[in-house]
Amino acid sequence: MVRLGVSSGYAIKKVADQSTQSFWPISLALVYPELARLEAGGLLKRRSDPQGGRARSAYTITAKGETALGAWLRSAKVAPVQIRDEAMLKLFLADALGDEDRLGLIRTLRERNREKKEVLRAEIVPRAEAFESQGIHYVAVAARLSADLLEYAESRLARLQEELEDG
Repeated sequence: MVRLGVSSGYAIKKVADQSTQSFWPISLALVYPELARLEAGGLLKRRSDPQGGRARSAYTITAKGETALGAWLRSAKVAPVQIRDEAMLKLFLADALGDEDRLGLIRTLRERNREKKEVLRAEIVPRAEAFESQGIHYVAVAARLSADLLEYAESRLARLQEELEDG
């Protein structure tokens, strides 16, 4: 995020909520210790950037940080996929419900995915695509892929809903 020009902890959290939330959610409790760790490692540089009466720090990525980011991106080591989604856990345990409640759960999950997909396509993808004029293409690729995954899940849930409605 700092490399993309997002410079404060609060701004990083705000931008993440509008961009990476569907695949890499973060909290402010995570952001500030991580910024401190990266600064201590010489990967970021902090400067005072007060806003009104509030103390605030702004960060920039250092040459060492650019090198470390490039090394991490080129590394063949990729962690296994992890999906932590309460809705998926509910779906996993849905056999504990009766038919009507199970159908209600499927409808709720389908609607949730549809709504999130629409927000991504209407708001997040266009913001991500705005970076393309700056030569930053993969922010938009990730945003479109997130919307596509939600669309696939919605269509699969629609088929499941039809199966349940048909008995």
